[in-house]
Amino acid sequence: MHLFKQFYTGAFLVFLCSFSTASSSITKARNRDTQVIAGVTVPDTPLVHEAQAYARTHANDMTYNHVMRSWLFGAIIISRSENRSIIDPEAHAVAALLHDLGWDNTGELISPDKRFEVDGAIAARNFIEASVNNGTTHSHKWDDNRKQLVWDTIALHTTPSIFVYKQPLVFLTAAGINADFHGPDSDPSGLLTWEDYYQVKATFPRLDLASGVSEILCGFARDKPATTYDNMMMQFGVRYVANYSQNAVGHLGIDEVENALPN
Repeated sequence: MHLFKQFYTGAFLVFLCSFSTASSSITKARNRDTQVIAGVTVPDTPLVHEAQAYARTHANDMTYNHVMRSWLFGAIIISRSENRSIIDPEAHAVAALLHDLGWDNTGELISPDKRFEVDGAIAARNFIEASVNNGTTHSHKWDDNRKQLVWDTIALHTTPSIFVYKQPLVFLTAAGINADFHGPDSDPSGLLTWEDYYQVKATFPRLDLASGVSEILCGFARDKPATTYDNMMMQFGVRYVANYSQNAVGHLGIDEVENALPN
């Protein structure tokens, strides 16, 4: 989303400097099998196939196309980045494909008391653990650090003031998601082109993304407002949801400070 841009360009330089050296935990041996989707080369593993299917099961057409485009845009950026050798392509695929499980159209994955990003992160971790248990992937490939990286990537993808200072996977997954909202011009690396954008969009049309996302976020502001007061969803509640602002009084950050205990 557009709030991303105020942090993105400057932090991109921090990212380049901070992660120029590969980490041994990231450069483990990976499955080399690939597939091509909409002209983009991406990992082709059983877990990636299952993640695609899981995303499809828990998303309407608009959301599914959004996560597919976000994955592919991120994969393009990563493939052309000087830091591509330190990015885990399977973890990126899983995180990008499952990053909006908190919008689950079946309702099964949506909690009454957590932000959608946290619902999505929890659901993705549960998905990975279930995939280990059913033999789709192996436990030695998905240690706690790798699962936590996917969790962080999803939980933080709408919080640029934090994710730009996290690991490359967290940052670049968000870059792909943001490119789906604002196009290649939002990518300060210049690695994603308009030709890439239109090629991917032709396979996965946008289906009125902006209004669809607005409807979802307004729904959270209406149905579980306590999860929206400290983040960008609050703006949708203030603008579009009746009585939201009045109900928010006493629950905001400013209220926490002003109602602090006296000396």
